[in-house]
Order: sequence, then C-alpha cells, then structure tokens
Amino acid sequence: MISFYPGPSKIEPLVGDYMQEAMDSQLIEYNHRSPQFMEMMKSCIKVVKEKLNIPKNYHVLFASSATECWEISAQSFDANFIHIYNGAFGKKWANYNEHINKSVTHIPYSPQKRISLNKVKIDKKQKNIFCLTNCETSNTTKVHSKTIQKLRSRFPKSLIFVDATSAMSGVNINWRSADFWYASVQKCFGLPAGLSVMVCSPKLLKEMKQEDFHYNSLHSIYQNNLKFQTTHTPNILNIFLLKKVMENRAFISKIYDHLRKRGNRVKKELIRLGFTPLISNSQLQSETVIGVKCNPDELLRIKEKALENGILLGNGYGPWKNNSFRIANFPAHSDNDFEHLISFFKSFKKGDNS
Repeated sequence: MISFYPGPSKIEPLVGDYMQEAMDSQLIEYNHRSPQFMEMMKSCIKVVKEKLNIPKNYHVLFASSATECWEISAQSFDANFIHIYNGAFGKKWANYNEHINKSVTHIPYSPQKRISLNKVKIDKKQKNIFCLTNCETSNTTKVHSKTIQKLRSRFPKSLIFVDATSAMSGVNINWRSADFWYASVQKCFGLPAGLSVMVCSPKLLKEMKQEDFHYNSLHSIYQNNLKFQTTHTPNILNIFLLKKVMENRAFISKIYDHLRKRGNRVKKELIRLGFTPLISNSQLQSETVIGVKCNPDELLRIKEKALENGILLGNGYGPWKNNSFRIANFPAHSDNDFEHLISFFKSFKKGDNS
C-alpha cells in the first residue's frame, strides 16, 4: 500500500533499518541527560540545520507535535496574536490561542484569493505577533514566501509565527522572514508521528517570557537545548530517526525543485484527464499537498478502486470532505509511486472502474 495521505504519510523506506540500528546501539535505553543522548541530539540539530539551510544563529528545538507548538507559542509570549488564515488548521490554531490569551485577532480570507496585507491594521503601541499557516493542509493552499517577507517589511517590530507542518523539509523556506517555524515530522520528514521541530530566531528567544512555570515553556526548552538536553524525556527514537533520515537526504534546494516539478506534472496529468483542481489559482496551490475536486459519487468509486490498486488517497477536509481528495507530494514518495498513481487515474478514466 502506498500512502498518499497528507500526514501521517509514507515513511522513508530505510526507517525500518534505522530503527534496528537504534535497538542494536542501545541508544534508546539511555536517559535524556546522558552523554550518549546529548551527542546524538547535537548531531541531529547540526544535520537538520545543514540540510534545511537554517541560519547559524537560529535554534532548532523539539516538542511532541505541531499541536503542542500552539500551546508553547501561546503561553510563552505576552502580545496581541493576529491570526491570518483561510482554512481549518489556521482557524483551529487561533481558537486554541483564545483559551490561553485574551488578545487574539482573527483575519480570515478566502482560500481562492491572496492575503490582502493592505487590510491588516494593527495597534503599533502593542506588541503584536502575526500567525500564518505556510501550507494549509485542509484546503491545499500555500502562503507565498514573498507575502511573509512583505509582512516582515511592513511590520518590522512584530514577531511572525508560521505553521510549516506540510512544508518544512519539503519546501525551501526563507527562515529569516519569520521568527518561529514549527512542523510535525509525519509529513515531509517521512517519519512516524510523535515529534515536532521548532526553528526559532534570536529575536524570538530574546522576547519570550523568561519563566519556567510550564514544563514546555519556550524558555525551559531553549535553556535545556543549550546543553543538548530536553525538559523531559523526549521521543528519543524519533530524534535518532530524524538524524539518520536527514543525513541521507539531499539539500533542501534540490528536494524542493524536484517536488515542485513533480507536483506540476501530476496536476497537469490530472487536468488532462478531466479532474479539477481544488484551488483554481496555481499561484496559491501548495507544492506538497495536491487538492482535487470531483462529484461525491465519483469520489467514492475513486477511493474504493484506489485501495484495490494499493493506493491510499487523502480524504477531503471540512467543507470539501465529500467532494474532493488530497494527494501528498512528500520527499519519501518515489517517482515510481507517482507513475503508479497516474497509471491508476488513466485506467479509472478509461472506464475500468465498474
């Protein structure tokens, strides 16, 4: 079975071997303050920064999931949080933030349109934090890197937080355009769920609350990270797997170029076969999650026949649940996986779907 579900998705093929290596080395039996763990964590952070081209003065931290990063970011700053979103996950992040902070502003916009920065008004007397979703997995849109850069230029004193869950390790990110990036590893990293990666700017670490009340306050995580430790016993196995996967990955510029070209080819093939993109403007379409519209009756047949052909497609989400499907285009997927997928759709459209 080839999983094209947009997270959890297909696992990197060598992860099984890496798991056995972790068992044989007994590394996962050491505690998180041991020299063995600290050396492994140091190596992991080093290779993640190298392969993803993260600036030297930015810090890579770990948590358990992207959802936990909502809590970490919300409780670690006193500010007015301005959430700009067009889909379910951006909205959920904003709604969760409201349970922790009193000052949360919602700026929703259409997934079929660009963010209109001219409509963004802030009280410059306040400390403001902008929150965006780099790739909105629910509707397969993206926020263009130039938009984040323009936001940075227009509001240079504000912090910018970005949910990069379906982008990090698949998209060539301009890290300096924002201060807090986070992602779970079960998408573009090609790993089992249970670990998240946070990338933090020096400005962010300077402005965070200097308190350790919560075990997962950003200050606590950062202070432990300076010693290559964590605040609590982490997912040691997944940190080890992250290290091994990144050691064997190409640099992000090459990964991104390949995913972008492959995704464009798949979209063109689907359009040629009569399918309609979920997002009409190609400039707003994510490179890593492809959304396709179809009528509900056809959707049921497609998903059923896909399973018979060893293919797991992603369900539609929210208002598109019953009239769309999603396809993950992650680094762990091979070109042969997509040849199989395209062959299936060609066969389906020819009428071999009874």
